[in-house]
Amino acid sequence: MLDKQILENITVLYAEDESIIQEAITETLNLFGINVICAQNGQEGLSIFKSSSKKIDLILTDIKMPKLDGLGMIEKIREIDKEIPVIVTTAHQETTFLMQSIEFNISAYVLKPMDIYKLEANLIKAMEPKVLKEKLIEKNKKLEIEIKKNEEKQHIIETQSRFAAMGEMISMIAHQWRQPLASIGTASFNLKYKLLSENFNLETKEGRNEQSNFFSKKLDEIEFYVQNLTTTIDDFRNFFKSDKVFINTTIEKPIQNTLKIIQKDLQSNNIELILDFKSKNIINIYENEIVHVVINILKNAQDKFLEKETKNAKIEIKTQDLGNGTKIEIYDNGGGIAEEDLDVIFEPYFSTKKEKNGTGIGLYMSKIIVEKNHQGELFAKNTKEGISFYIILPSMI
Repeated sequence: MLDKQILENITVLYAEDESIIQEAITETLNLFGINVICAQNGQEGLSIFKSSSKKIDLILTDIKMPKLDGLGMIEKIREIDKEIPVIVTTAHQETTFLMQSIEFNISAYVLKPMDIYKLEANLIKAMEPKVLKEKLIEKNKKLEIEIKKNEEKQHIIETQSRFAAMGEMISMIAHQWRQPLASIGTASFNLKYKLLSENFNLETKEGRNEQSNFFSKKLDEIEFYVQNLTTTIDDFRNFFKSDKVFINTTIEKPIQNTLKIIQKDLQSNNIELILDFKSKNIINIYENEIVHVVINILKNAQDKFLEKETKNAKIEIKTQDLGNGTKIEIYDNGGGIAEEDLDVIFEPYFSTKKEKNGTGIGLYMSKIIVEKNHQGELFAKNTKEGISFYIILPSMI
């Protein structure tokens, strides 16, 4: 039940042909803080309702009036506004009128002479649905604004996550290209050196064959390294494809694609990788998004190893079938996470990295990808020597 404050500053159209009653009730309504617009009959009331520049919140009307009675006025008003609250007053207790009141959606029925306290209670009761509806509409508007803000925030975080991933990828590309480029440089130098030093006796068949074999071998080496570079860039380009199409596959495929990108980086940092693939279930996934998740977890482990200078660093990736899906466990022995942080590591912008040089959005986006985009689960648990991340993906989405 709302209190009497809901009557303050509302506007009531009051139709009553007896001026003495009208003046008395109007004075009382004014005491409640109500603005009153008076009409002498139903015809005048209908005209005022149609033409009033002021918003009318409630109709209070007598039944027996000249020109157009109260029920006739209500019937016409209902053609315009089906929801405005209506209270009727009458000195006659007529069953036929009560039936019509139900038909016209009357809020209350007050007998004359009117009890002021009952009238006030009926006014409050009549206004309750309207006020509550307006409050609900206002809350919905605010909620829509908040939803839009959250969607914009989510878009910003997704963009930041993608840029952060691109930064990581560029770093890994640079690392993976360093050795092939160095080998290409060495091969081209050897070719140039052999040409300038005239080491081959081109006057003899043996010398010419020796030169041909040497050049062929070095050109084959260059071709191999160029192919290696091309494969690497294709792997990274596939990761950043914007296509979002569900594919049916085992979980091993996206994990292997992840390792094409990151495995050499792990090896160069002396991180042992142990794989135990046992899952055979077919799952429906956005492949590149799952690759993104696995890369985030593996890169977090690598950064932790480097920060703590972990000896005998090790990452284990295990998969197994569940009754209705697949479970992936990614374990590292780089030490666990403070228990109080386990609940917040998936929140945006949270980072445990030194000097806060982490973006704090990788795990947040990973949780969005797994739980929102794939209706799965992503959580972490501390173990004896480190931490395990668990990804559970359903077989069908």
